[in-house]
Amino acid sequence: MTFEKKLMNKTFYQTLIEEHELIHPIEILGKMYMNEMQKNRPNLSAIRFAQGEVYFMHHDYEAAIYKWGQALDDKFIPWAQKNIADAHFEMDLIDDAEKYYKEIDTQSIELNAEVLLQLFSLYVQQGDYENAVDTIQQAVSLNPDYSGVTEIAKVFFEDIQDWNHAIQLAVQEAVRTESLSWFVALEEYVVQGLTRNYEPEYFKKVLASLLHIDKLQFETFTEVLWNSYKESDYYMLWLREINHFLMENHVEEAYMWKKLPSLYTEAYFELISGKFLIGDISTLVQIHLTNWLSLSSDSDTLVSSSAILAWNEMFPSDLNTSLLIEAESRFESSNVHQTNREDGIKLFESIKDWAEKENLLEELSECILPMIEEYNIDVASPSKIRNVIKQAIEFLIEKQVEVENEIMEKVSWNEEQLANLQDIQQQLGKLEKEKVEVIRTSFQNIKNDYTQNLLRTLSELLRSCSELIHVDSDFGKLHVDLNNEMNRKLQSYLETTALQEFSNAIQVWVKDCERELSDSQVRLAEISEDFNDPYGREMIVLEGDFKVLDDWKRDMERIARGMIHLENANVMLRNNPYQLFLKGAGKILGSISKNKEKLYSKYKNYIETQDYNQITQEIVTPFIQQLELFEGSMDWDINKFFSGSYEVLNYVREQVQGEMEEHQTSLAIIQEKPEIYRDPLTFFEVKLRQYELMNRIS
Repeated sequence: MTFEKKLMNKTFYQTLIEEHELIHPIEILGKMYMNEMQKNRPNLSAIRFAQGEVYFMHHDYEAAIYKWGQALDDKFIPWAQKNIADAHFEMDLIDDAEKYYKEIDTQSIELNAEVLLQLFSLYVQQGDYENAVDTIQQAVSLNPDYSGVTEIAKVFFEDIQDWNHAIQLAVQEAVRTESLSWFVALEEYVVQGLTRNYEPEYFKKVLASLLHIDKLQFETFTEVLWNSYKESDYYMLWLREINHFLMENHVEEAYMWKKLPSLYTEAYFELISGKFLIGDISTLVQIHLTNWLSLSSDSDTLVSSSAILAWNEMFPSDLNTSLLIEAESRFESSNVHQTNREDGIKLFESIKDWAEKENLLEELSECILPMIEEYNIDVASPSKIRNVIKQAIEFLIEKQVEVENEIMEKVSWNEEQLANLQDIQQQLGKLEKEKVEVIRTSFQNIKNDYTQNLLRTLSELLRSCSELIHVDSDFGKLHVDLNNEMNRKLQSYLETTALQEFSNAIQVWVKDCERELSDSQVRLAEISEDFNDPYGREMIVLEGDFKVLDDWKRDMERIARGMIHLENANVMLRNNPYQLFLKGAGKILGSISKNKEKLYSKYKNYIETQDYNQITQEIVTPFIQQLELFEGSMDWDINKFFSGSYEVLNYVREQVQGEMEEHQTSLAIIQEKPEIYRDPLTFFEVKLRQYELMNRIS
């Protein structure tokens, strides 16, 4: 065991006491210490270091720390510092232990590795995973071959589900060690879907190592990567990466590929399924076909060679001459299936699926129905199946121009719809404005007529109270009696005649409003019918909200109730000069009979000629204010009647606008990128030609 290994394991003391196995190490080292002290220049470093180890072994950590802290030779100092940190760690003095570990300065790789591992254990124990990750990565970088450090890191990363570091470690160690266990670990990560966010180039060195070490394991790993990327955004990048990789890393022809040929077959037919444009994949297809042929064995070369020949017929000059010669040679020597109907039926079904996506399935079915009825495609010969497929493709090619025209017609139709909806919006606005004017004018007339009549009637009613004055009246309190009687008459009139007249007037007005709104509803129905006729169905249904009439009736009842609750009006108790004169004269002269005739005449004349306009205005003003508030909200109420129709128009307009934008987008795509429609049909033609080749149909 090396010197450093003994220091690392804290077994250095054994080198000093080997011949004294039956005596306790403490006793032996104590005697050695005393003997050394007898020398002129004693060297106690080794003994003190050994004593520290023995004390540590017997859990006397304070004694161990004391011994390791004594002056030692340079060769012992870094290890003593590390042991002091270990002792603090054992005593659960974590902060002190961390400080001592970090203070160690040494060039020894083994000691640095041990310190890092101890710090790693310390951080894990504390739950400080950030520092634990950083420390174990330092340990791996320092010496990945040291005492299972990479396996410790792997287990730790998996335990805390730090998959990025786990994947990086597996890639690094697989390439470095070329050990299959690391490749298997990485493969498990791929299968779990943990590597989907890694760009394919990241695994290039792994693939290169595996190809050199174990070709079957290379195929297995490539397969799981392939399947992982298939459902991700990196799929096309993966296909380019794996194809360039295989072109750069030539494999001896003697190896019989087991998994890659089927992967290449599946990928080729997906590339020409119609999901991608020719311009986007043509370069990739060229290298893909080249690799596919080289990977194919004699037993399955028919599909790859016929695919190359079919592609070349549709895109001459894309493929190099040597590849075409090789493909022709393999095709001629392959076992051609004369009755391979299944591929033809599968191709026909894929054409139908595409036609359905383009909303052309019904028309396509009508076009090819006579041939299908004649042939019964499920049992037809390859040649007859070919004829059905060919006619279907030709129909869809011709349909492109027709589809473009149909979309243009739809855009024009949508534009016309939007113009009609805009016109209806204007009609509604005009109709609403008319009804607001008519209904408000009608209400204003009723309000003005009624209030003027009410003011006039109330004044007359007050004047009629002169009949209550007699020569023998008590003129001393006549003004009080008159005021009370006037209020009684006013209240009586308001509760009976005035209230009834108001109710009658409002009923007439509400009837007029109902008629006006009913006329509006008739117009709304006519507008709806005119717009819906071309569609043969109800695109819009415009209806007014007649609930507004109920709201108005309720408001009028509330206003009427407020009118009849009259507080005592001050008619005769005012402090104007004439009333003060009458009050004073009544008190002073009212008891003198010869003056009563004169007072009677004065009072009666005053009541009959007085201007009651201010008083009646005060009585009627709260009532008029309520009517004016109601009138002020009338525009909003009438708009509420039409609001449902506006909402219907807005909803339909948004729908039509959305449809038009979709059609415009489709039209722009067809006009700017006709290949989006044409390329899938071209791929169908490529598949059809391959089908003809495989079945020897000329």
